[in-house]
Amino acid sequence: MKINHLRNSKSRKGSSAFTLIELLVVIAIIAILAAMLLPALAKAKLKAQGISCLSNMKQLQLAAILYGADNNDLVPANVTLEGGNTLNWVAGTFDSPANNNVGENPAGCDTSPFFLGVEGTSGTFGGTAYTLQGSIGIYAKAAGVYHCPADKYLSTSTHHVRVRSCSVNAYVDGTGAGGGGGHKVFKHFSDFGGKLSASDCFVFLDENPASLNDGWFLFNVGGTPAVNDSPAVNHGNTSSFSFADGHCELHRWLNVFLIDHPAGTPGGSDTVWLATHGTY
Repeated sequence: MKINHLRNSKSRKGSSAFTLIELLVVIAIIAILAAMLLPALAKAKLKAQGISCLSNMKQLQLAAILYGADNNDLVPANVTLEGGNTLNWVAGTFDSPANNNVGENPAGCDTSPFFLGVEGTSGTFGGTAYTLQGSIGIYAKAAGVYHCPADKYLSTSTHHVRVRSCSVNAYVDGTGAGGGGGHKVFKHFSDFGGKLSASDCFVFLDENPASLNDGWFLFNVGGTPAVNDSPAVNHGNTSSFSFADGHCELHRWLNVFLIDHPAGTPGGSDTVWLATHGTY
């Protein structure tokens, strides 16, 4: 009886074990499922980041509208290559090796939320006292809304993620200076309309991290549109934009902005879209 019991036990143990072929089949099935799921997960991640980025754009645009309501209908000031004290919607200039080797000013501003204005309009940074004039930080108080979740670009000085990914259309400027060249500058929210409505003129966008330095996004609009500053393409083949009427959208690129172009390179339909939705 004991012998039969041992035989039956050994037989059951032998029949329940995986063979090498069965194990390989299971591994192959898991690999196939993973190969099918990973692209879908990556696509879902891109979509989620895009939605989050649009939410950021929405909050920034609403902050700009609130600023205008409190400041005689002026859009926030938007000037180029300023330091910490100049009238502007955001302070500080980042290092930009791809954009004429512009240097950081003041040093450390690219990783400091102070220069976003979210910590107040005055304070001391690096031993220097600053007063941030024209900041929208009092309306958009969360530092995270200035940074795209897909932007992993690191500061050239600290090697940490920078605090800002976005900039503003150079022709939307409460000082009235704008991008120059004889094109329309939108100084007040009431200026939108006619040839370019508030729903068609972009204000905020995420800028290509290689060209991002100040808060002033310059694009060429005269003659054949060409590349100057360029949008960030962080969400598949799209970039996030806010518009003067308050709505936000992801715009899909078709040619020029799908690859990096040096400043001044003539472009195709992408640069035409950018030019015709920025000024006239």
